[in-house]
Amino acid sequence: ASKPTFRKIELTLNKLIGLAYATDELLDDAGALEGILRTAFVSEFGFMIDDAVINGLGVGQPLGILNSGALVTQSKETGQAADSILAENVINMWSRLFASSRPNAVWLINQNLEPQLHTMSIAVGTGGIPIYMPAGGLSGLGYSTLFGRPVMAIEQCQSIGDLGDIYLADFRNGYIIAEKGGLKSDMSIHVQFIYDESVFRYVLRLDGQTILSQEVTPYKGGSDYTQSHFITLQARS
Repeated sequence: ASKPTFRKIELTLNKLIGLAYATDELLDDAGALEGILRTAFVSEFGFMIDDAVINGLGVGQPLGILNSGALVTQSKETGQAADSILAENVINMWSRLFASSRPNAVWLINQNLEPQLHTMSIAVGTGGIPIYMPAGGLSGLGYSTLFGRPVMAIEQCQSIGDLGDIYLADFRNGYIIAEKGGLKSDMSIHVQFIYDESVFRYVLRLDGQTILSQEVTPYKGGSDYTQSHFITLQARS
């Protein structure tokens, strides 16, 4: 007989705040300015949230997967060149992802990995088998794939060769976000009254972290071959 063990996940909503200043003349002359500002802040808030989910320290902001104890770091190959990405790397990363996470997983990369991904293959005799499938290529899909899963280039990944330049991630099952109230916007004429300026304020309250606090040792396979929802590759510098 055994007893289940539960982990308590505590999420504390933190404020993400943005301010924009506009003169009253500008507001009078540009009627669409308020809508343009809101669109810009929605885009920038999305960028900041993505960065926190990937790189956040967990203090005053979400805990990113890079700093989570649940992240598995796959070792590079012996003698692997600096700033390189090999077929063996992605094959080994794939083998460390929970099998149940494979249908939902995505690859996240820094865009400067793409030139090497396009030439990645497994040697077979005098030829080779491609690993990376560009969008519209042999896969016939509208997005690039590795092992049939989408490859997404994002600015929040580290530069090639650094820890965090590539991830294999299942956010659907492995990450939780708490958000309350949505994006709130307010405008005040008082803050900068003597300067004849209005101030627009945008506020979003949220927090997030990985569901697991540490990587998991599989039932069969050994403690040196841990698995997780989130996999990255050791630095190659």
